[in-house]
Amino acid sequence: MSVMSTIISTLLFSAFAFAQDPLAAATKLNNQAQELAGQGRLQDAEEMYRSALDVKCDDLSRAKIANNLAWLYRREDRYADAEKTLRRALQWRQKNLPPNSVDIAYSLNNLADVYRIEGRDWEARNLLESAVRILRDSHPDAEGFSVIVSNLAVVLTKFHEFDRAEDLLSEALKGSERQHGAMSREVGIAANNLAQVLRSKKHPEDAAALYARAAHIFETLGPDAASELAVALANTGQLLEEQHQCLEAKQIEQRALDLLSADGNAPLRAAILQNLGNIVVSSGNPSAALPYFEQSLDIQEKAFGAEHPATVRLLLDYAAAMLRAGQKSLAHKLKKRAEELYARLQSAAPGQFTVSVNALREEH
Repeated sequence: MSVMSTIISTLLFSAFAFAQDPLAAATKLNNQAQELAGQGRLQDAEEMYRSALDVKCDDLSRAKIANNLAWLYRREDRYADAEKTLRRALQWRQKNLPPNSVDIAYSLNNLADVYRIEGRDWEARNLLESAVRILRDSHPDAEGFSVIVSNLAVVLTKFHEFDRAEDLLSEALKGSERQHGAMSREVGIAANNLAQVLRSKKHPEDAAALYARAAHIFETLGPDAASELAVALANTGQLLEEQHQCLEAKQIEQRALDLLSADGNAPLRAAILQNLGNIVVSSGNPSAALPYFEQSLDIQEKAFGAEHPATVRLLLDYAAAMLRAGQKSLAHKLKKRAEELYARLQSAAPGQFTVSVNALREEH
């Protein structure tokens, strides 16, 4: 579980333009949509953004509006709609800007973030490699450079390229501190992600210190960083479980879950519920863990359907809990479903599937 950042557009243009100007009309609609989104009126905001896109203004302005609409879709866990909209934004920018434009790099990052959430790691990696190359070669001082470097490192961990990921995250952490300040969101993101890599490399003390640093930053930033704080806490909970501190792990995972609303953040809520299930199993009460896995699976399938790579691991964890709870028949069905899903996904993307086959060889 990692923090990724989408680079979005805020208020787009000056409102001081003539009413008959299409750009002024699109700007007004976009800004009204942002106000509605800030009030939680997401359906009204969506309609306003779509109306702004229908105005025949220039492609680059429409790309900024599309980015804002895609962010709204992400808030609602509508990832297919977000992907489609971000692809349009990228195409408009590619048509009108030089290949090394900073805005093209940002569009590549935003689309890669959605691909990552959808479990399409190879596509995310390819886009992020391109984005980092553009910024490193042409815009090393760009505001979003350290975030995009951090995002690439997150995806590299899916391919078990931990050494390169650690190098990139160390670079991103230093760059974020220099550019944004020691208590910035960017530093918190890099610290959390570096902790994930160090945990994977079996350096738990270093990981714990970085998780704590990230959590402190996000707590200081307040409600706007609630989802990032939930990620850092959930990761800390996993680390505590690995250290057999199940009570503390459960408490911190529950705190992470309580930070999130029932709407949005579906992948994160599903992951935290899965973590809670595993912790309860580890504490010796597998029957009590089953509702956590059931809720996690329900959220995951509502957001992505039944064919998401993360569902393989979730089904296997659920099966393990079922078996330990004495429900052998249901455990067998869940494990068989995981194996069949794994086979379908691997067949659809040969050589590009990053879920470990070792998971299917574990005893459940």
